Order: sequence, then structure tokens, then C-alpha cells
Amino acid sequence: MPVRILVADDEPDILLSLAERFRWMGHEVITAGDGQAAVTAVESALVDVVFLDITMPKLSGMDALKRIKKRWPTLPVVMLTAYGSIQRAVEAMKEGAVDFVTKPFEPGQIDSVLALALERREQAGDMTQLLGEISHDVKNLLMPMVTGTDLLAEEIDDLFKSLPEHTSIRLDGHHQTCEEVLQLLRNTSRRIQDRMKEIADYVAVASAPQRLEPCHIGKIADGVAKTLRVLVQQKQITLRLEDLESLPTIIGDANRLYSLLYNLVHNAVPEVLPSGSITIRGRHDSGTQSIVLMVEDTGKGMPEEVRQTLFTGRVISRKAGGTGLGTKIVKDVVDAHGGHISVGSREGLGTTFVITLPIHPPAFPPATQSVPPNTPELGGTRF
Repeated sequence: MPVRILVADDEPDILLSLAERFRWMGHEVITAGDGQAAVTAVESALVDVVFLDITMPKLSGMDALKRIKKRWPTLPVVMLTAYGSIQRAVEAMKEGAVDFVTKPFEPGQIDSVLALALERREQAGDMTQLLGEISHDVKNLLMPMVTGTDLLAEEIDDLFKSLPEHTSIRLDGHHQTCEEVLQLLRNTSRRIQDRMKEIADYVAVASAPQRLEPCHIGKIADGVAKTLRVLVQQKQITLRLEDLESLPTIIGDANRLYSLLYNLVHNAVPEVLPSGSITIRGRHDSGTQSIVLMVEDTGKGMPEEVRQTLFTGRVISRKAGGTGLGTKIVKDVVDAHGGHISVGSREGLGTTFVITLPIHPPAFPPATQSVPPNTPELGGTRF
């Protein structure tokens, strides 16, 4: 089926020949003459495959590759290289490129590389869909276990109540064992449900195209608070929203920003003791034309080894059996909006996440940005 291909190269002849070849094959082609234009093109249009020249002005193909893969990890990218830069092409493969083609190239070679790239794209889409289907099926399979456990608990209670008093006293130990097993089933079911929701959230964020529109963080945070109201009440903690209504509207993806705040608050809830609190507050930084959000909790805090791995490939989940997908969602959303995030935490004092989001995000976040200071009284890590 026809696909949309981006070809980026600063050599007009190469650009023209590739574009004509792909159009002859029936595909739609977008062209760019430098790396920055290539990144902007991916940002502004839904692209299926990218062909990037390694050496380009304004932004090299390697830097463009890193930015593209950081934001669209499943988008297949093929590198174009001269014979003398094969080593750099190999390095590009390590950064996520699916293949590379050396110049000059034959039409048949281009055709086979495109077929490989499209196959990788399809495999990535299939994997995301499979994860979503598994999550959905497991959640459905859990429902009989959850309801069955509650029914079984009621039956056991009724059974022990119906026994003669002297027999009931003698069997108290067995009754206690039954209660412990039932509680184990409840806790395990709840943990599986939490993990499945993490997977479902990740699939939703990873598979949906980004939609930028005017967003008001106060309304998004209010939606998160309403969703988590019952859970927060059960834990006997307080969720506060402070200084959010006065924040300016930003250009962003409302669904992704919701996932960002939801995951930060939801991950904090189990760490906060009764009578504790979680606070989402914000401020407008007119100097950098951005908003700064802080998600603070009075929880247990994080050990140094956990804090240092947050938002990295070796993340250590604080939840029993946790996958760390929640923190990956958070980092992906921040990166997608051209922002940055830092975390400060000390055991026994709580944790503070600081997120800075530009009001008008650039076509793509620059490779390096200034990072706001960490929370000094807690100590922090920048990401």
C-alpha cells in the first residue's frame, strides 16, 4: 500500500532521484534539504518511513536521527551515507536506524531497504496492538477472580458463623488462614490490575498520533483529581491543586498531558501515609515563556539508587512487581512537548517532581536545554 516517505539530503541530485523512485512506486514523498527541516517535517506530517543523509547542514543526520527516535521510537529510519562514512552509519544503527544505504546506490537496493523498513514498521505496530490486546484480555480474566474472591469470603464467613460456638472457637485458626489467603488473592489481583493499566496507558500514548492544541493545565489536573478521588479517599490522604487556574494556556497534547499528571499522582498515592498529601502546583516563567509544574508528596521518599535510575533504561520500580512503564510515559510526554523534568527526594521527607513545559513548543525540542534548579532541601536529579 502507498506510504508517506520523507527523504532528507543536501545533494539535489540524490534528493530528486530518490523522490522520483518512490513516487514511481506509488508512494507519497516529502523532501528536506537539511537535518532541521527533516525534523520539522516529521513533526508537521504523519510520516511512515524516513531516509536521512548522515552529513547535512544546520543539523546532521545523526542528530536528526536521535531526535526523531527519541520522540517517535517506532518510526523506521534509513541512513544514506558515502562510502567513507560507513562507520558512522554503523553508529546510526546503534542509535535506532533500521538500515543504511551507501552512495551511489542501485534502484533495486533502495527497493529492498524500503521493504525492510516497512516490515519493521508493521512489526512495531503489531507489537503495540498485541500489548493492548493482552492488557484488555487479562483485565477481563481478572474480573471473575476479583468478584469470586469477595463471594468466597462471604461464604466462608457465613459458614463459620453457622457453626456451633464451641466448634467455631476451635476452628478460629483455620478461619484466620482462610482470611489471609483471601487477602493475598485480593492484593495480587489489584497488583495485576495496576500493571495492566500501566501497559494500557503506555500503548495509548505510544500508538496515538500527537495532537497539538490549546490546553489549560488547570482543567487537565482537575480531571486527574476527579478520576483519582475515590482512591485518594480510601488512602485517607489529600490531593491539592494550587496556583493552576492562573497559568496561561499552552500548546500541547491534552491526552498526553493528562497521562503525565495521572501517572505522577497515581505512583505517589501508595507512598503517602494516611493524613499525608499530594500537591500539584504551578507557576508561569515569563522569562523562558514556559510553565513550571511541581508534583509534591509527603510520602516515604526514594532511596538514592531508585532516584538515579528514574527515566532511564534501568529504572527500578518502587511498586512490588512494577514495570516502570509509568515513568517511561512521563518522560516520553515531557520530551514530546520539548520540556524537561527533574526530581528531588529524600527518604522520610517526600518527593517533588519539577516539570517545565514551553508555552509554544518548538517544532522539536533542542538537543540541550537549561534545566530548572532541583528542590534544594530534598536533593535532586536532572533528566
